[in-house]
Amino acid sequence: MNDLVGRQLRWLRSILLAFVATLAACAAIVIALPGPKAPALPQAGTLFWGVAFLAVANLATIMPSFRAMMAAPRRVFAVGRQAERLLAAHLRAYLVAAARVEAVALLGLLLFFLTGRRDWFWVLLVVATLGIALLWTDRSKIAALMVPPSATAARPS
Repeated sequence: MNDLVGRQLRWLRSILLAFVATLAACAAIVIALPGPKAPALPQAGTLFWGVAFLAVANLATIMPSFRAMMAAPRRVFAVGRQAERLLAAHLRAYLVAAARVEAVALLGLLLFFLTGRRDWFWVLLVVATLGIALLWTDRSKIAALMVPPSATAARPS
């Protein structure tokens, strides 16, 4: 089981590092591109608030959707004790969560391309970077996932 946890941890960290690399690529794009020659969109402020609303709605629903994606695999694990299937479902749910966090930075990149406002991009990039940092996991969290639900319910608080 310790080998499974270690392999899962390596996969998760590799995925998160790949997402960090794409965040860095987005930042490099914004740094490398010159400022806009044409004036920004007249409705840039409204566009920013619309994108900000989408980003907040996306971030607010990441963990509920992660829990929903893990509910059935946890029930199946409680009965069958097939750790490989549980960890595969966990990896998929983690990948979706990381992609949704990165979507915030991509919204910032889109906002930069439409309005030319670098400051708005940097705000959304920082939020996405913090989100990726919050998703960073350790061995104890993965090991806790492997504990059957009946064992955790039987323990007193």
